[in-house]
Amino acid sequence: MVPPRHYRPHPYQSIITEHILDTPRCGVWAGMGMGKTVSTLTALDALLMVGGCEPALVLAPLRVARDTWPDEVRKWEHLRHLTVMPIVGSETERRFALRQDSPIYSVNYENLPWLVEHFGEKWPFRTVVADESTKLKGFRLKQGRKRTQALGRVAHSKVKNFIELTGTPAPNGLSDLWGQTWF
Repeated sequence: MVPPRHYRPHPYQSIITEHILDTPRCGVWAGMGMGKTVSTLTALDALLMVGGCEPALVLAPLRVARDTWPDEVRKWEHLRHLTVMPIVGSETERRFALRQDSPIYSVNYENLPWLVEHFGEKWPFRTVVADESTKLKGFRLKQGRKRTQALGRVAHSKVKNFIELTGTPAPNGLSDLWGQTWF
C-alpha cells in the first residue's frame, strides 16, 4: 500500500476550497488535473467538522464514483479519516452501500433516479457535489433527461450546498450552461 501524501495546495487550490466554503451553491470550473477533487474533499472535510453537511453525496460518471473519489481520500494524509462509499452495482449492492455509515457517498448519474426514488421525501444529502457537471446540461423545467429531472426534485428543496465540478462547462456552446446554472 502506498503511504498517504502530504497535501500542499497550490494557491489556486486554496482558492477553490475557500470558494466552496464561502459559497453554498457554486461551480468550480478548472482544467483537468488541477486538483478539483482534493480541493473539494478538503472543503467537505471542513464542512463535516462543523456539522454542516453530513452526509454528502457525490454524483459522477460510474468509474469516477466507484474508484476515483474513494481512492482520493486514501491518497491524502489529511483526508485518511474520511470514507467515500460508492452506491453502484445491482440494486442489492446499492441498498447494502446505503446501510454503511459514511460521511460521503458517491453514485453514478445513471443511478440517480433510483436514489431519489429510494429516499423520496426523506432525502438525507444536504450537500451534493456534481462531478463532471456537464451531465446536468439536459435539465428543463418540464422535459429533459430522467437523471436531471430526478435531481431537480430535491436540488432546491432538500440540498443546502450544491457544488459543481467540471473542466469543460460549455463544450458545445453557452446553451450547455443553462442546466448547470439552474442547479
